[in-house]
Amino acid sequence: METKPFQILLAEDRPEDAELVRMALKKHNVRCTLHVIRDGAKAIELINCLDRDPQAPPLDLCLVDMHLPKRGGEDVLKSLRSTEHHAQTPVIVMSGINAPQVEVAAAKDAALVFFQKPLTLDEYLQLGSIVQNLLGNRPGAA
Repeated sequence: METKPFQILLAEDRPEDAELVRMALKKHNVRCTLHVIRDGAKAIELINCLDRDPQAPPLDLCLVDMHLPKRGGEDVLKSLRSTEHHAQTPVIVMSGINAPQVEVAAAKDAALVFFQKPLTLDEYLQLGSIVQNLLGNRPGAA
């Protein structure tokens, strides 16, 4: 039986980090459609648009960088949590800044995982394993 790919929103302004996320998902065989949005305002717009469209495929996961142009990751999380259809969507918050207040802000808005952006490729590729574990018990997991 062919399963549909997961729908994953990636809110990340750095193209090189978006590419590392793509590599990590591929390495761990996560079949997905990755919607890459480069600023918080556009991510909120997409979330609201998907929430209003009953025909839109549901988001299975959101990966959100906390430091985005226009609107930050915390605003994106608040917007997601206030939607009718995506309020329970699992979220992995990412940040290149190692600061306790970033992790606290992420937890406050019900992020499931805080992922500190690492310095090495091997460490970054572990994100694929985290995603696989979060989605693994849901239909469509590879």
